[in-house]
Amino acid sequence: MGFLVLITPLINVLMWVLLCFILLACGRYLKRFNPAMPSMWWGVLLISVLPFAGLDISARFVAIPEVLFDVSEQTELLQLHTELVTQSSLNGDASILFAILLCIYLTVTFKRLHRFWHNRSSVLNLLTTGEKVSIGTRNVDAVMLPINCSPFVTGVFKSRLALPKYFMELPKEQKQALLNHELVHIDYRDHQLLTCWHILCCIFWFNPALVKMEVELGNAIEARCDKSTLSKYGINPKVYAQAMLTALKYNNTNYQQHSTIAFASRAMSLADYKLRLTQIMRPTKSSPSRVVIALMLCTLTSVAIVGHIKSLFIVQQPNWQAPINQYSISSHFGHISAFRDNRSHGGVDLVAPKGQPIASVATGKVLVADAHTLPTNYGKVVLIQHSNGYQSLYAHLDQIWVAEGDWVPVGKRIGTLGESGKVTGPHLHLEVLHEGQRVDPLTVVELN
Repeated sequence: MGFLVLITPLINVLMWVLLCFILLACGRYLKRFNPAMPSMWWGVLLISVLPFAGLDISARFVAIPEVLFDVSEQTELLQLHTELVTQSSLNGDASILFAILLCIYLTVTFKRLHRFWHNRSSVLNLLTTGEKVSIGTRNVDAVMLPINCSPFVTGVFKSRLALPKYFMELPKEQKQALLNHELVHIDYRDHQLLTCWHILCCIFWFNPALVKMEVELGNAIEARCDKSTLSKYGINPKVYAQAMLTALKYNNTNYQQHSTIAFASRAMSLADYKLRLTQIMRPTKSSPSRVVIALMLCTLTSVAIVGHIKSLFIVQQPNWQAPINQYSISSHFGHISAFRDNRSHGGVDLVAPKGQPIASVATGKVLVADAHTLPTNYGKVVLIQHSNGYQSLYAHLDQIWVAEGDWVPVGKRIGTLGESGKVTGPHLHLEVLHEGQRVDPLTVVELN
């Protein structure tokens, strides 16, 4: 594994985090049109990942292929070992870095999930200290806790309602308002949705935007619950608001000691409660159509932006052309000859007069331009990296006109035809490789 291979997930993660923060700002603006719309935040989450479907920013093969060192002489095998050790050292470092990053991710993820499970266990233990109570016709397990806290609903598969100690001391109207509020939460399965989101935050802890979205989701859930409770049960907004203030007062009293009861969501701030009370007394006229249209525009914009970034990493096929104009083919790809110790021919041999200029078959970057990096059989050789993982090799040259690191356009003269290395006469040995493996040049480059 090379270092470039790690770029793909890191770029994707960075782009996702940035997009989430942009969508977070958009969602905060849109909630003024409909603050009681939790589905908007699930839509925002979906929009954040939608543009990355099929996104592949992959690093192409840019190293010298090991297959080029496939020779039989012992001295050249020693050179092969030296080259491979040099290359594998970088690959080993990248693998170690990947293993370290993976261990860090798994460790932090496990720690956060363990903390979440511990908090959930604390809530379940707290419920065992309470006394079961009946809440009328609803078939819901209800427990009266021996402490003062905010009423809450918990349970992944089966909902359980927890009522605080002060609940029985409230006026009947406030008592009914709080009870109906929690029953609406159960109807919407809000506690389960928040649990799912919190698990996502534990898994994708490297994206802080998700935590901020969780806060906004919790606010939207409470706003929807307030709105639905008032309309469904016909409760007086003043009585309902007073019940909320009472719950807030008692919740603050023992908040630090019993903060684990909010295991499925973040604790609401005073500003959030003020906004809730404002919506209870003077609700905003909702405009869900505006929110839906805006989310659609956000989707199109996100796909367009990420699609544009994606296009920057998608390269076109090389623009192939023949390396020389006048030539004849003396040996094809795969040909077996005693001259090569009965091994398959790795390219094509183009015969032409010595000194004829050789041109690059496609645009690319020069990786090798000497007579010592690759086995001596090649003589003076040039290796060029092209787009989409392609490479071209030009062996047995007489002169080399480029240097390692040069960028050459298609048709750029890189040297002259010669007879260096192990040859029987002047010719160009042309090889084409794709992802480090030899392919028949005649299937890639148009040669007569």
